[in-house]
Amino acid sequence: MNELSLIAFPTADLFGRKINEFDLIIFDRYSNQTILPSIYFENIVRYVRDGGALLMAVGPDFSAPEGLFYSPLGRIAPAKPNGRVIERAFQPSVTVTGNKHPVTRDLPGQSGNTSNWSQWFRQVMAEPSTGIPVMAGADNLPLLVLSREAKGRVALLLSDQIWLWARNYDQGGPYLDLLRRLAHWLMKEPEL
Repeated sequence: MNELSLIAFPTADLFGRKINEFDLIIFDRYSNQTILPSIYFENIVRYVRDGGALLMAVGPDFSAPEGLFYSPLGRIAPAKPNGRVIERAFQPSVTVTGNKHPVTRDLPGQSGNTSNWSQWFRQVMAEPSTGIPVMAGADNLPLLVLSREAKGRVALLLSDQIWLWARNYDQGGPYLDLLRRLAHWLMKEPEL
């Protein structure tokens, strides 16, 4: 809260009156610190169910009491965290289902279930509830889980480490390809 500007952020407009103007809502390592009232999360749930798109890229806060899972967004999250976080090196990989999914099929540097992508070092442990894991991480646990929620779509990336690929750490990984495909799938616009 101490980093907010002196000019009021238009939350009522963005998460109330104008929410249906969004193509995609992204929460990147967001922790619910009472900045957004519960009613706005309810609006996001309704937006997704009415055909909207939501991407949650989460870190350890996801399963904490102030995390997104324990907000109204937990009702549409495709996986349920168990409160544990793995903090050791692992190499992301595509699951068997992911090899057939348009988001993860034939990503650069991938051959079947193996890849030459760099390692990540943190993953939130979660059990898929309504979603399908298309990528796996440490101990073959779900890393990227996708689901359809009524008319909309939700993606849950259970790590806050994709930035390592963006920074080309240890030769990186298919950062742009993965996020581009993910955004297109979420917005139901494969032709992009």
